[in-house]
Amino acid sequence: MGLIKDINKQYLEAVEDYENEINTNEFPDVECYTNLAFLYWAFASEQFEFNIPNNISDEWSIIGGEKFIKILDKGLSKYPNNLELNFWKRYFPYRLFMAAFSEHDCKELLRKYGDGESLVPYFYLYLFDEQEHKSKVDELLEICNNKPTAKNIYIKSFITI
Repeated sequence: MGLIKDINKQYLEAVEDYENEINTNEFPDVECYTNLAFLYWAFASEQFEFNIPNNISDEWSIIGGEKFIKILDKGLSKYPNNLELNFWKRYFPYRLFMAAFSEHDCKELLRKYGDGESLVPYFYLYLFDEQEHKSKVDELLEICNNKPTAKNIYIKSFITI
């Protein structure tokens, strides 16, 4: 249900459903963790781009700042070798706190975890070399178009003109 609410831009309701899924199922889908962590991160970091247009309160911004890493850590405790969880764990602090995260670092994640389960890191690599990553980004764009969650809308904003 969180996914449907996320796609319908009912973000606070999606958060509640994602939290419920994570807390009641032994092995929830990884996407619950990534989408929930993304929403919390967006609440914490995207004031003008996300919170204002979606009527997200300052209270939720604070909650998001407290929870986005905790959700990633919780997901990584169940799925330690998941590329996307590991990517967001590096990317969110990079965007929010200017933590180091280079093209090389991202490629190392791909080498370590492979891209069999997620193409998400390619939106970041695309910023460095569009031609090298075009085919993977085209696949990722199709996924984003078919499932327009907040996370996928964000990703799409980096790879479309």
